[in-house]
Amino acid sequence: MQKIKLGPSTYWDCYTQNVRINDEIVPLTASITSCLEYLISCRGRPAQNYDIFNHIWECDDKDFNSKSVRTLISELRKKIPVLKITNYYGGLYALEKYREGLPDIGEYFFDILDQAKHGITITDPNQEDNPVIYTNEAFVNTFGYSIEDVLGKNPRYLQNQDTNQPELDDIRKAIEAKIDITTVVRNYHKDGRLIYNEVTISPIFDKKTLELKYYLGVQRDVTKLYELLSKQNPN
Repeated sequence: MQKIKLGPSTYWDCYTQNVRINDEIVPLTASITSCLEYLISCRGRPAQNYDIFNHIWECDDKDFNSKSVRTLISELRKKIPVLKITNYYGGLYALEKYREGLPDIGEYFFDILDQAKHGITITDPNQEDNPVIYTNEAFVNTFGYSIEDVLGKNPRYLQNQDTNQPELDDIRKAIEAKIDITTVVRNYHKDGRLIYNEVTISPIFDKKTLELKYYLGVQRDVTKLYELLSKQNPN
């Protein structure tokens, strides 16, 4: 993704790391640009002022100062008024995702998920062992387990005994840090078949309390791609 829409006619160019409004570059200082870059990387979830500060001045021998972050946030709002940056108690800031003209699909939300092409799971980290509380038909079809088999379990059961995978450590670290991750892991069908699973895991926060509510998992079967690559590169 080269561009991220921040508002009407307003984009963040990921390649050049600048903001354009009506195709005109908005002049920003290096510090303000770095602040915005970090907020964009955390879009939709709160960012701690300490982490923002360290991202901006990570190479400088500079002591943390929350006022410095507040000043940059204030300047950002002045320079780019369409940005929706919410302040939360405790030195947290959240850049809201820009959503343009979204229809009201609440009534059909779960129908949409059930008919999605890729597997989808929702887990509850506030319950013991972060169990699955929702899964869709694509997940069931991919791994061969019934919905009843899946609900109430942590998705790690898909690994069987194949737990020596560096990617699993990456997933655990991302979950601990409450950040998104996309990686490929070896999972197994109910009948024992190996499935290369490209999984994306994203934390879902309550926008009012900022508490972690759920983890959304999206699973894509990439086994055929891995088999093709293996044939092309047998060694």
